[in-house]
Amino acid sequence: MKSHPSVREKIYAKLFLRRKGEGIEEEECVDINRVVDKNIEQLNCSLNEKEVIQKKWINILKRNANKYGKVSEGNKIKIYNDGFSAFNNILKCIDKSKKRVWFETYIFDDSKLAEKVVNSLCNASRRGCDVILLVDYIGSIKMKNKWIKKLRENNVHVIFFNTFLNSFLNMLPIFFRDHRKILIVDNAAYCGSMNVSENVIPDDIFSVCDNEEQQNGEEDVAQRMQLHEKGRDKDNNSEGNGRSNGRNIRRCLEYYDLHIKLKGPAVKDLADVFIDSLRMSNTSITRSPIEKQKKYVNDEDEPCYVQILESNVLRKVKSIQGTFDYVLRNGASNNIYITTSYFLPPGFLRRALYSCLHNGVHISFLFSGNSDILGDVPATYYIIKKLLKKFHKLENAEGDMAHTGDNKCGKGNCNYNCNYNYNCNCNCNCNYNCNYNCNCKYNCNRKDCENFNHDRNKKLTNYVLHIHKNMHFENFIKYVKKKKKLGEHIFLRNKKKGTSQFFFFQNKHCHAKNLVVDNLWCATGSFNWDRFSSRRNLEVMVSIFDKKICDKFINEHKTKVRENSIEITLSHILNRNIFQILFSFCAYHLGKLSGKNIFDGLSNNSKKTVLRKAIINKYLTDNCIENVSLSMMWGF
Repeated sequence: MKSHPSVREKIYAKLFLRRKGEGIEEEECVDINRVVDKNIEQLNCSLNEKEVIQKKWINILKRNANKYGKVSEGNKIKIYNDGFSAFNNILKCIDKSKKRVWFETYIFDDSKLAEKVVNSLCNASRRGCDVILLVDYIGSIKMKNKWIKKLRENNVHVIFFNTFLNSFLNMLPIFFRDHRKILIVDNAAYCGSMNVSENVIPDDIFSVCDNEEQQNGEEDVAQRMQLHEKGRDKDNNSEGNGRSNGRNIRRCLEYYDLHIKLKGPAVKDLADVFIDSLRMSNTSITRSPIEKQKKYVNDEDEPCYVQILESNVLRKVKSIQGTFDYVLRNGASNNIYITTSYFLPPGFLRRALYSCLHNGVHISFLFSGNSDILGDVPATYYIIKKLLKKFHKLENAEGDMAHTGDNKCGKGNCNYNCNYNYNCNCNCNCNYNCNYNCNCKYNCNRKDCENFNHDRNKKLTNYVLHIHKNMHFENFIKYVKKKKKLGEHIFLRNKKKGTSQFFFFQNKHCHAKNLVVDNLWCATGSFNWDRFSSRRNLEVMVSIFDKKICDKFINEHKTKVRENSIEITLSHILNRNIFQILFSFCAYHLGKLSGKNIFDGLSNNSKKTVLRKAIINKYLTDNCIENVSLSMMWGF
C-alpha cells in the first residue's frame, strides 16, 4: 500500500526537523562558541584550564542543541525566591496582558491566592485575551466548583489533565500527572516550582500584604515581608522548644520555592511545551505556536543562553533526564549544587553522582527537613547513609593506599624509590628497597637487618616476591612501571576524591528544584530527583548557561544552608535509635517499590498494544481508507 504524497512529505519533514533539533533554522542558529567564550573569560583559572573547560562545554552544548533543540540566546531572566514577590509580579503581568494568558500548574487549591488568580484570569478574558487554565486533576482536587463555573462563564478555557474517567477508559495511566508549572503572558513567561496554593502564600499573610500594598508601595511591602519571615522563623524555633509566647501558630506548612521570569526567544520554546501539554490532555482545544520573540542584545542585564528541557515519557521525550545524566558525567569537574525535594533518585542519576564524586567533584545537597509527605525525610536519611558509607569506605581504602605508597624506607636510606614499598624498619643502606624478611640482594652494605612490619596484602607480597626471583633488576623496573598503569584500583586512580555535604532545610518545606554545575550551567523548573518525575510526570526545566545567573543561584543555595539548614553527617545518622532506622529502611524501600514500572502502567505491554492499535486505527480512518479502497478494486 502506497501512502499519499502529502502524508509522506509530512513524515519526511517531521523527521528532518527532529534531526535538526526540533526545527532550528539556519538564521536562528546560536553561536555556541561565542557564548562559551564570554562566560569562560569570567572564570578565575589559568589559560590552560580555560581552554580545557571551553572545549568541554562547547561539545556539551552543541550535543544537547542537536539532540534536543529549543535553544536560544538573548534572553533576560529574573529569579524569585519567595511566593509573594513572584505572584505580585505575575498578577500585575496578567492584569496588563493584551494577547494571551496560558496558565499551567499542578496544584490549584481553594486559597485566597487562588481566588486572586481566578479574578485576574476573568478580567483578562473580558479584555479579549486568549485565556487557558490547564491544571492537574489530582493536584487541583481542592479547586472550588464556583470558581470553575465563573471562569467558564467568562470564556476562560478550564482543562483538567487526566481525570479518573480518562484513566478508566485507558486513555492515560492514572499515575501519569501534569507536574509542569508554566505561565505564558504575551511576551513573558514564568517557570519554576511554585503552585497556586496556600503553601506558597498563606492566607493570613496574603490578606495582610494585600491590604498593605494598597496603602503603601511595593518596596515597603517587600521589606515588611522580610521582617515577617524572620519573625516567623523565630516563632517556629520557639515552637520547637515548647515556647510559642501565646501566639497562634498556623497549621499550613509553607514552601520554599524558586521561580524565574523569562523574556526573549525562549518564551516561544516554553509556549511549545505548554502546547504539548494541551495535546496530552485529550482536549479539543488546540493552539498554534506563538510568534517569534524579541532577542535582547547589549542590554543592561546581559542576555543569556537558554535551552528548554522537557519530559514526556508517553512520547518518549526525556531531554531532562538525558541532559542531567550527560552534564553530570561529562561537565562537572569542580562543584555541584543541588536543591530538591523528595530525593529518591533513579539509578541513572545515582550512578551519575557516584561518577562525579569519583572524579573529585564537591557536591552540596539541600533537601527538605520538614516535608509534606510522610516518610520523605526518613527515606532521605537512608539514601544519605548509603552515599556516606560508600565513600567513607573508599576514603579509608585510599588512605591505606597512600600510607603504603610512601616511597621511603622506614629507617633505612634507600637510593631507589620502589613503587611497591613495604614500610621496612631496617637500618641498612640499600640501593633498592629490602625484600621480605630483609634478605637484601641489591648491593646492601649491611646484612644485619631487623625484621620489618608490612601492611600489604599477602597475595600481593608473594606475587611481587615471585617477580623478584624470576626477573632481572632492570627488567623488573620496566615491568613495575608498566604494571602500575594496568593494576591500579579503578576508584583510586585519582587520589583527590570529591566530597559531599547534606543539609536539611528547616522551618519550611524545601520545594525548590535547582541544579548548578561548575558555576557555568544551571537548571530550574519542576523536575524532582525522584522516580515519579523521571518515569511518569510531565515535567519542564529551564537550563541556562550563564555564569552570573549561576552565581545568583549558588548564593541563594549558600544563604539557605547558612541561615535555615542543619548539616547531616554519618555520625548523626548512625546515632539514631532503632525505630528511626527501621522506619527509614521501610520508607525508602516502599518509595522505591512505588516507583517501579509495574505500578504506573507506562511500560505495560497490554496498554502499549491498546495505544498502538488506537493510533493505527486513527491513521487508517483519517488518511488511508480511500487508498485502501482504490487498491482493492480490480481492473485498475
